[in-house]
Amino acid sequence: MDSSPTTRLEEVFQTFFDMTDDCCCVLQPEGEPSGHARGLRLLHANASCQQFLASHGLQPDAGLLRLDPPWTRLLEDVAARGEPLRACLAWKGSDWVEVHAFPLPGSPGCLGLRLHDISQHRQMVERLIGLRRISTVGVISWGPAFGLVDINEGFARMSGFSHAEAMGKTWQELTPPEYHQASWHAVRQVTETGEAVPYEKEYMRKDGSRWWGLFAPRKIGDEVIEFVLDVTERRLAEAALRTSDRRKDEFLATLAHELRNPLAPIKNGMQILRLKSQEAPATRRTLDVIDRQLDHLVRLVDDLLDVARITSGKVRVVLDVVSVGDVLARSLESVQASLDAKSHRLSVELPEGEVFVRGDADRLTQVFSNLLSNAVKYTPAGGHIRVQSSLAPGQVVVSVSDSGIGIPAEHQPRVFELFSQVRDHQAHAGGGLGIGLALVDSLVRLHGGTVDVHSDGSGQGSTFRVRLPRVQEPSARPAHENVPQGVSAPSRRILVADDNVDAADTLASLLRAAGHQVVTASDGREALALARRFRPDVAFLDLGMPVMDGIQAAREFRADRGLSTTRLVALTGWGQPADRQRTADAGFDLHLVKPLTPNGLQEALGAAAGPRAEAKT
Repeated sequence: MDSSPTTRLEEVFQTFFDMTDDCCCVLQPEGEPSGHARGLRLLHANASCQQFLASHGLQPDAGLLRLDPPWTRLLEDVAARGEPLRACLAWKGSDWVEVHAFPLPGSPGCLGLRLHDISQHRQMVERLIGLRRISTVGVISWGPAFGLVDINEGFARMSGFSHAEAMGKTWQELTPPEYHQASWHAVRQVTETGEAVPYEKEYMRKDGSRWWGLFAPRKIGDEVIEFVLDVTERRLAEAALRTSDRRKDEFLATLAHELRNPLAPIKNGMQILRLKSQEAPATRRTLDVIDRQLDHLVRLVDDLLDVARITSGKVRVVLDVVSVGDVLARSLESVQASLDAKSHRLSVELPEGEVFVRGDADRLTQVFSNLLSNAVKYTPAGGHIRVQSSLAPGQVVVSVSDSGIGIPAEHQPRVFELFSQVRDHQAHAGGGLGIGLALVDSLVRLHGGTVDVHSDGSGQGSTFRVRLPRVQEPSARPAHENVPQGVSAPSRRILVADDNVDAADTLASLLRAAGHQVVTASDGREALALARRFRPDVAFLDLGMPVMDGIQAAREFRADRGLSTTRLVALTGWGQPADRQRTADAGFDLHLVKPLTPNGLQEALGAAAGPRAEAKT
C-alpha cells in the first residue's frame, strides 16, 4: 500500500533535517524539585548537530545535554514563555553562533534549536572594524548603486569630507572626468569578477583640490569595499624627478651647444693651418696633437648627450642590412690617428666574403670606435691591438683585444655601468667620464646583441666581445652616390651665416682655400639680403642668430622663388631629435652639428649642384 502524501512530506522534511549544514535539534528542559532545569534532554539531533556538539566536547549524558548555565537558563526561558529567540551569541571561547530557538507547537515544553556558526564571518567583521580605525588607510563602502554608504576616519582625513557629508556621493562626483574611463574599467571588473586590479587615479577633496589615491576594490555581499592609500607624495616626487630629468636633458643639450660653438672655429682654424703648413714637420705634428684632442673633446660631448638620450629612452636606431666589414673599416678610420700616435701594431682578421647584420651603421660604428678608442687609450705605446670577426650559429662575433693594462677580476662585472671607472686606470685614461662602455652596452642591446669583457688581470690585456644577430646578404645592395671628396668638390657659391664671427670667418677661409666663392653674414636678415644678390648654391645657417634666427631665415629662403635651388644646411650646436625635426619642418635640406667634419662638408657640398631635396618630415 502506497504511503500517504502526509507521510511522504514528513520523509522529505526528515531528509532536509538530516542533511542541512546547520546544527538543528529538538530539546526538552528537565526540571529539578527546586524548579530549575538540571539539563536539556536531546530528543532529536541531525548529523551536523552531533558533529558540532562533539567538536566542542559536549556529549549527552543519558540523553541529557549539559550546557553552560547561561545557555541552559536562556533556552529554559524560551520553552517556559513560549516566545522565539533570534540572536548572535558567543558560544565557547572565541566562537560565535547565530541562534534561532522557538517553541514547538503541539509539543508542550519542547523547543527547536538551530545554530549557525558565524565565527569566520564575525572575525572578518572585526577585522574590517579594525581597518576602519586605521588612519593611514582609507576604507570606503559603496552601495548597489555605487553611492557611498560608509567611510572610515582615514578616508575622511584624505578627502576632507565628514562621514555625513560623504554619504550618498558617487564616484563620478569625486573623480575628475579624465579618470572616469579608468574608474569604469574597475567597475566592470568588480561587477564581473568580484574584484578589480588595484589602480591609481586622482580624487577631489572637499575644497576642490586633488589628491592621488591607490584604490583596491572588492565586492562583499551587496556592497563594494574599497581600500585606499594616499600616494600623493609619491606622485609629486615622481613628477619632480621627471621635471629634474627634463631639465637635465635641457642642460646637457645647452651645454653641448655652448661647447660646440667654440669648437667649430678651432676645428676650422686647425684645418686652415694644415693647408698652409705642408712643409713644416714640427707644425704638422703639433696640428696632429690638436686634431686628436679636439676629436676626443667632440666625442666626449657626443657621448654625454647619448647617455642622456639612452637613459631617458630617446635613442632610436634605424635598422638596415649593413656590412660588418664596412662598419669596422669606418671605426678603424676614426681611431687611425690615435693608433699611429702611439705606434700600436694593429691586426685585423675577417671571415672570407662579406658578413651582414641588421643594424644602424652609424651607431655600430660608434660601438666599435669606442671599443677601439679604449684599447688605444689603455695600451702602452708600441702595444698590439687585434680586431677579429668570426661566425657563430646565427651570430656574428666581433672581438677587440689589446695587450694593455688589463682589468682586475673584481672590476669586470661593473665595467659597463654608467660612470664606472677603475681607480688605478685613471692615470692611463687621458681623460674620460666613464660613459663610453655604458654606451656600448646600451647600443648593442638596442641591436638585439650582447657585449662582454674578459681579462686575466692587471697587465694582461683585455678582450671585449660583441655578439650581433646575423642576417643574410641583401638581394640588391644600394648603389653609392659618387660624392666628391672633402672640400675639393667643384667650386660653389656659398653663404655662411653665423653670429659667432670666429666660426663664420674660419669656415669661410677654409672654403675659400678650397676654391669656393664665399660671403658671410651675422644674422638671418643680413643672410637673406646677401643671398638675393649672391644667389648661393649652398647656405650654411646657424640657428640661434639675432634679428632673425636660422629657422625663420630658412622659411624666408623657401618662400623666395629666386632662392628655390639653394641647398640649405643647418650648421648648429643643437643636435637633439627635436632640433632636427624643427629644421626639417623649416625647409632645411641637411642638419649638421658643429664642429663641421670633412664628411659633413662632403655631404653638404656633394649634392649642391643637383635639384634640392625635399625637406624630411
